[in-house]
Amino acid sequence: MGMKILITGGQGFIGRNLIQMLSTHKNISKIIVIDSKKVDDSYAELFKSYSCHVKVSDYKKDYKKINFIKCSTNNLNFAMKITKNIDYVIHLAAESGVDVSINKPYDSFLSNIVGTYNYLEASRVNNVKNFIFASSGAVFGKATPPMKHDYPKCPISPYGSSKLSIESYCSSYSSIFNLPTTILRFSNAYGEFSKHKNSIISKVIKSYLFNQRINIFGDGNHSRDFIYVKDICYSIIKCLRKRSGYNEYHIGTGKEITLNKLLEIINKEAT
Repeated sequence: MGMKILITGGQGFIGRNLIQMLSTHKNISKIIVIDSKKVDDSYAELFKSYSCHVKVSDYKKDYKKINFIKCSTNNLNFAMKITKNIDYVIHLAAESGVDVSINKPYDSFLSNIVGTYNYLEASRVNNVKNFIFASSGAVFGKATPPMKHDYPKCPISPYGSSKLSIESYCSSYSSIFNLPTTILRFSNAYGEFSKHKNSIISKVIKSYLFNQRINIFGDGNHSRDFIYVKDICYSIIKCLRKRSGYNEYHIGTGKEITLNKLLEIINKEAT
């Protein structure tokens, strides 16, 4: 029997890339994807065989390797049901972004704390081998990058607070209930399936593709650690193994690049 993996938020930017990579692994027999969005036609170009279930009540086990289920992570009863016999839970689902958490704090709370807790608790009840949680450098607040494990965690937004809250729960669950948990804090990702994103790299590339102007705020000397999405996916896949206790990792290149340098590189490639 191969591994059975459940991914929440699988229709997002990182999720799509991850599912594409996992689908080629012969030692993985089942990939169950939970997402509040309905599957669009683009998946037909990525996968030859998959099933879609637009209602929780419609879901039935089938022979296809990839199952998409339209469902909110706030459904605790379904979380308990769907994680039975699952080996690994990869929790990517989130109301992402600082702005959203400020403008809609309650929605952010429901998704990022309640929804995440539901799958953490379901993982405990069903003896999942490792609960892998996509956190963020936002837990460190105004800390100067590159981030380090011993930096004080002092979030300055509801988004960062929600991520830190679940990190704390993961630590507690590992200590008290012996549930292996892994925290992954991703740097700024770029790559395939990101055209809907408002990240700077996505914006710049779209400005070239559609001949649009883009506004740059400041002098362009502020820097970030940018990482290719496939490298993030490789890191997640490496966590698909039996672990013990609580583990946390920063996923990035460890190298900062200024916005001006980034624009220079993209301009060179685009012209």
